[in-house]
Amino acid sequence: MKKLLFFILIFTSIRVSAQMYQEQGDKYPIIADENKYIVSGFIAFNGLGDETIFSNALLWAIDNISPKMRENLNNINVKEKSFEAAITIASIAGSGVNNTYHCKAIFRVANEKLVYHISNITLESSGLLNSKLIPFESFNPQKKENHKIAMEDFTASESLMLNKLFDFILTNKIPTITHWEEIGKQKAIKGMNETECKLAFGKPQDIQDNGTEIQWMYTSSFYLFFKNNLLDTIIK
Repeated sequence: MKKLLFFILIFTSIRVSAQMYQEQGDKYPIIADENKYIVSGFIAFNGLGDETIFSNALLWAIDNISPKMRENLNNINVKEKSFEAAITIASIAGSGVNNTYHCKAIFRVANEKLVYHISNITLESSGLLNSKLIPFESFNPQKKENHKIAMEDFTASESLMLNKLFDFILTNKIPTITHWEEIGKQKAIKGMNETECKLAFGKPQDIQDNGTEIQWMYTSSFYLFFKNNLLDTIIK
């Protein structure tokens, strides 16, 4: 098993062309790790720098996983450049499958590599009265075709999600981040740029732009006001 994991980690770190990840359609298969099903590996982003990789990974998660603020994101550690995410993934439109999956993902950046580890994978099964979560560990894809289809469908769906994340890291341009200490403490100070505030507090519930000032509302008692992309006024 260790040899298999090592092979997958090495394989997923190699880029075979200049194409984007979505264009190339890279797949990140489910593997059996003792009694658990996981998706695990790393991608190298040589030349980007750990802070840029981590910033873009967290920004993507805030935009695509959190409904507001930093919901569904946990244990964000600026020093370790890591965070956890509770992710809901739907089947790809037009795939012929219409499932919803839930999983836990851990992302960590080191040496210009983004390490990902997806576990606790469950299928949401809807009944007449309520829904329940069926863990993949209870599946038997060798004997049950519907289990095999669900696992293949999850692989296609999570691979698309990861490829979108990797492409975002490659292409998104961010301003210089200098307020890492404040981001780690979720503290707002004048002079922070919009990206730094988004990293610190997540997605605002409402944004208003009157032409001279931009207002971000997080709660009824927490507002940030920006002028020229820099934090100018804090109400908290």
